[in-house]
Amino acid sequence: MKKLDVTTRDYKSGFRAKVIRRPLFAQKFMGIIVDFGGSDPQKLCGGAHFLEHKLFTKKSGDISQRFEEIGASTNAFTTYNETMFYASFTEHWRQVLPLIFELVGTTYFTKNNVTKESKIIAQELAMYQDDPNWQVNYELMQMMFPKTSLAEDLTGTKSSLKKMTPEILQEIYDNNYVSCRMEFVACGGFSENQTKEILREVGKLESKYLISKKVTPKKLSIVNSQKQHNKIIASDLITSRVGIGIKLPDFKKVGLRNSTAQSIFEMMLQAKLGVTSPWFEKMQKQGILNSPMELQVSYTTAGNFATIIGASSKPDLFLKNIKSQLLEVPVTEEAFVFQKKEALAQTIREFDDLSTIAIEEAEYGLENDSFNSASQAIQSLSFNEFYTAVENILDKSDIFTTTLKGKEEAN
Repeated sequence: MKKLDVTTRDYKSGFRAKVIRRPLFAQKFMGIIVDFGGSDPQKLCGGAHFLEHKLFTKKSGDISQRFEEIGASTNAFTTYNETMFYASFTEHWRQVLPLIFELVGTTYFTKNNVTKESKIIAQELAMYQDDPNWQVNYELMQMMFPKTSLAEDLTGTKSSLKKMTPEILQEIYDNNYVSCRMEFVACGGFSENQTKEILREVGKLESKYLISKKVTPKKLSIVNSQKQHNKIIASDLITSRVGIGIKLPDFKKVGLRNSTAQSIFEMMLQAKLGVTSPWFEKMQKQGILNSPMELQVSYTTAGNFATIIGASSKPDLFLKNIKSQLLEVPVTEEAFVFQKKEALAQTIREFDDLSTIAIEEAEYGLENDSFNSASQAIQSLSFNEFYTAVENILDKSDIFTTTLKGKEEAN
């Protein structure tokens, strides 16, 4: 299997930089990932996402325009675990590099621009809340992780958005945007000399722009779930929407890295419930399942979980069948081999997508892992190791369900 050509440098502040060399690629990518996301403790929920939006605002205006002037496009995203800022371009990397650090390393929060942003994000949140899948996921998270950041949307709540101030935003920034919780990544057709130059410049820029101080390492916090495990809510939907939440254990306690456990559980879900599984075909023929389901597996500092969300006109039968398939029907060795081949094919496809490969390498870096080692861990996995891992995870898991009853069922 091909491996990424990665040069890594660690700086005294705890900051880390990686350059992924992909010869013959004209496209280039640079970004900074911050080990701070929506599930992490913060003064107001939604703070991580709010920061992502507001860091583009500088005293001179929107910094995105300065990227555009040199032919680069810039963007950012917030997940449960991290926030990432990045730029894609073909030329002028020496101009893009300091702009990335200025984007992440300087703030300009005012009462006016924070209030304006609060209203914009509130509209964004309102759109999400109209989505039945969002509603199902929200109820599952409320049961699995009550009174945590996971129990609310990444964007926050109406209340938290109204309470946001420049002072609170700056406090959240100062506590989390520190050198030892950040990593730079570049990917593209850089030469060996350019790689050395990038790493030298990164050392100067991180010293100039970033806060260097010691912070407490992030760790998994165990939260007690609600006693209620099943929820049924009447809705105006024509077809019921059904969600299954699986509260997963601390993966380290079953002897697995987070990335390996996530991949193994995703493979299991695809093998048992995915569109290529015999079970999925059977559910469609019986009219129990209308379309492919959303399958997600996540690990966060607030807890690990998987969610399964689908539409069904027979929600009770759907839940009965899916629980049986999950807990009673083992994955065959044939299905396991197929999933490994799918994982390898996905890895090969990602090699030609610079943005994807760079973002994944940065995300793995926050776990002191790498794209190469994570891929190798799955490709070297035996069926017995896979089977044992799935059994150990499921044995320590807890299942929750939410059903938005369609009109015919509600009546």
